[in-house]
Amino acid sequence: MNPPDLWITVASALVLLMQAGFLCFEVGLARERHRTAVAMKNLIDWALVTLLFSLFGSALMFGPSAAGFVGTGGFFDFASLPSNLGISPYSFLVFQTAFAGTAITIVSGALVERVSFGVYVSLSALMAVVIYPVVGHWVWGGSLTGESLGWLAKMGFSDFAGSGVVHLTGATVAFMGVKAVGPRLGRFRSDGTVAPFEPSSLSFSALGTVLLWIGWWGFNAGSAFGAPENIGRIIFVTNVAGSAGLISGFCFAWKFDERKNLAGAMMGGALGGMVAVTAVALDTTIFGAFMLGLAAGPMFVASARVLLHFKIDDALNVVPVHGACAVLGLMMTPVVAVEGTFDSVVGQLGIQAVGTVAIIAWAAITSGAFLFIVRRTVGIRLSPSEERSGEAIAHTEERDYTPEQLSESDLAGLL
Repeated sequence: MNPPDLWITVASALVLLMQAGFLCFEVGLARERHRTAVAMKNLIDWALVTLLFSLFGSALMFGPSAAGFVGTGGFFDFASLPSNLGISPYSFLVFQTAFAGTAITIVSGALVERVSFGVYVSLSALMAVVIYPVVGHWVWGGSLTGESLGWLAKMGFSDFAGSGVVHLTGATVAFMGVKAVGPRLGRFRSDGTVAPFEPSSLSFSALGTVLLWIGWWGFNAGSAFGAPENIGRIIFVTNVAGSAGLISGFCFAWKFDERKNLAGAMMGGALGGMVAVTAVALDTTIFGAFMLGLAAGPMFVASARVLLHFKIDDALNVVPVHGACAVLGLMMTPVVAVEGTFDSVVGQLGIQAVGTVAIIAWAAITSGAFLFIVRRTVGIRLSPSEERSGEAIAHTEERDYTPEQLSESDLAGLL
């Protein structure tokens, strides 16, 4: 195996490690009765994306372009596509499949504890074969041959490793899902205040954060196909942004959020900092990465509070981390990039705004239409008894806790 193939294989393994990170992070923040169901959804995510994206969605993303909108070739035969990257097409495909898996798994965290398993699987499939590949083609179409085939890429939109393509797309679909499914039972009291839901294990979520952090080394540095000499620097700026985000999130929550959920602020700030720098990890200055992380921590804490104010129950704060901080990174890209990277900072800001809005619009319209149809036909939520018992997927013998027994009157009082 030649060195580029070896590195991209290692990077793919690191990105796959993020699936373990997501699993730990989500299981730790979910309530105990839902732990097994959350883990099972994370497992099926990866199986779905491996089959649907690698065999079909990848062709829509990287195949010959139809008007800069979508790819049209390479279905079930990705290796037939022309490439001059200097690595095996299969190595490239495995890496991109791991990326797609990250985008899809982002959605699962926001919807934990109340979405129907069948609906969630269907939404993941839609992400793998339509929503994510189309956005990816707009920005990264032509990556195999070094061309800019997508309409956003031709415009000059810059998103190095996927703040927009991966994170913002996933966060937008997650937001539409949260709005469609509604809050968890009992999350908001009759007077509008938020009822505290105790996570099963914050320490387990902290482990998930560390695994995601390590995975981000492969996520960002693995994207340097044409500039392998920058691998170490990309990992360094990723670490700087994550560390700055962790500290600023903690300090902001301590000072302005009544010292609430300090552990969550640390974890969300770190992840938000790395989401932000992902857009510009190849081109940012060290100080720029630090400033992105410093801004991401407060951005995470404040946007999480805004969602709760509007009674939007994003169970794992997916939208603040992967949505708000992605927009921060995309819009700050021309500001924190090395001088001379872009012809005009102001002009690039306009291009970044167009691309950001386009990604949000595509993900919102496609997922929103699907969820609207499903909600009006088969339904989108678990039944109240399934939601309270945790038996949506895992039956009693498969769960790792003793289920809570509720009477009919108890259930009626929750509705």
